[in-house]
Order: sequence, then C-alpha cells, then structure tokens
Amino acid sequence: MVPAGHTPDEGLIREIGVRTLSLSIVNLVVGAGIFVLPGVVAAQLGSAAIVAYLVCSLAVGLVFLCFAEIGSRITLSGGAYAYIEEAFGPFAGFIASMLLWFGWSALSDAAITVAMVGALALAFPILAEPVPRSIFIITLLSFLAAVNVIGVKAGVRLFVFNTMAKLIPLVLLLAFGIFAIKFENLAIMEWPPIATVGGGAIILFFAFAGAESGLSASGEIKNPSKTVPLGLLLGLTGILALYVGLQTVSQGVLGAELANNMDAPLAAVATEVFGEWGAKMLMVGGVISIYATVSGDMLSAPRVVFASARDNNLPKFLATVHP
Repeated sequence: MVPAGHTPDEGLIREIGVRTLSLSIVNLVVGAGIFVLPGVVAAQLGSAAIVAYLVCSLAVGLVFLCFAEIGSRITLSGGAYAYIEEAFGPFAGFIASMLLWFGWSALSDAAITVAMVGALALAFPILAEPVPRSIFIITLLSFLAAVNVIGVKAGVRLFVFNTMAKLIPLVLLLAFGIFAIKFENLAIMEWPPIATVGGGAIILFFAFAGAESGLSASGEIKNPSKTVPLGLLLGLTGILALYVGLQTVSQGVLGAELANNMDAPLAAVATEVFGEWGAKMLMVGGVISIYATVSGDMLSAPRVVFASARDNNLPKFLATVHP
C-alpha cells in the first residue's frame, strides 16, 4: 500500500524475496559482537544464560510483530523512516532519516570498518600505516558502492554471498563443537534472580537490534504483505537458533571458564574444538562479519536517503534512480 500523499517509488524494481529478506535481517543483526557475546552473558548468568536469550527473544518478537504488521501495509522505501514519517509527520520523519542513515549506518559503518582494518593490520602490518590504510578503506567502500550502483540485483547477490561467508565459520563451530560438549557444564547449579535474568536480557536486546534496516528496501520487496512477515519470522528464528546454539556450545565446551574469556570466548572454544587454527578461523570470520555488515548497510542505507529526498526532506536529486 502506498500511503496518501506519497508517490510510488518510481524506477525501483521489486527483486527482494523471502530468502533474501531473511538473510538480510540475519546479516544486519548478527555482527562482530557475536564473537564476544557468549562470554559477556555467561559472566552475568553462568550456565543459565540461555534463559536470558529466550526471555529476550519474546520481547524482540513483539517488536518484530509490529514491523511485520506495518511493513506489510506501508510498502515504500525507507523502512522505519517511512513508518515514522507516515505516523508522526515530516518533522519526525526527517529526524528519523538523519538518525538512521547518518547515525546508525554511516557513523557505525565507519567505526567498524576501521576496526576491521585494524584486525587485518595484525596480519598485514602495512595497513597500520595511515596512507595505505586510507587507500584500502576508500577502495573497499568504493567497490561496495559501485556494485550497488549497478542495481539491486548486484547488491543483493554481493551481500548474500558475504552473509553466507560470515556464517560458515560459526556454523562449523556449531557442527563440530556439539561433539566436544561436556554435558555436566550445561547443568544449572543455581537459578539467578529474576532481576539478573532481566539485566542479561537487556544486554541481549541490543544483540537483536538491526532488523529494521533490512526493511529499508521495502520499495523493492516482492509481495510485501507476505514477504515481510515471513522474512522477519525466518530471520528471528535463524538468529535465535544461532545465538542459543553458540551459547550452548561455548558453555558446554568451556564450562565455568567461559566467563573468564570475555574478550574472545568463541576463539577459545574454536581452539578447544579445532586446535590452534580454530582461533585463526574465527579471526577471519570476524573480519568477514564486519565486511558483510557494511555490505548490507550499503544496500539499505541509500534507500533511507532516497525515501527522505522523495518526501522533500532532503534535496530532490538524492531521489534519482540510476538507470
């Protein structure tokens, strides 16, 4: 549905289906934080950490239901921006668009890209030098921008490939880590207070954030009345399964030591499961994870700028679609 007072997103092609949308949500939610999350939660809740994941998933599920409802009704590009602009007016929409594309996407992507290059500099010391580092970052971001300028098909293919690449190390750790679990490590010796579980769930709430960015390309989603709810459901299910699985394997392999490995818990688990090369695999996975997140934002963030310009909140030329 195109709300009254809006024009259709001319020039955009609806190419995003359920699989692509669900992968986009997984990609944008599951970031580099997953590599430290099990240790942080275990330090607060111990072996009962999984309870916090389940509590948080219920709360996040309610948020996802809201996005599923409104996303199936308002099918314009912009996602959360379009919903806010329609509900609260142009001024609120303008503020939302600035926060989403500049604060949430541009600034955060700049920060994590620098962090990614910092990690790569451990293997390639030349990237620690200012000039080579700057050239590398500019080249990397220019490549992502060029792919997305070609069109939504090219952008989707790139981020789907990157998403699969970032999930492979995590899935391998899950698949082989199951056989290294010591089930006595999973026993909940003492149930934490409700307040402690709530505190852990609040921490995890931020680990589930980002799904709304996947809806920024709503104007290019096929059959949004069905695709949006189903894509959100599959995305949340996949994220929860991944989080709970990694927490279970980490707790089962490391036991009480998990809480003492807050800096790199998954690397410690990978070392136990695969040996020394396991930690290296996870380090590569962390770099790929950041790159995949940035590639996903390169697809979603410009849609917020486009939508804001379409609604005259930004200069009109920013709503121009590349032929």
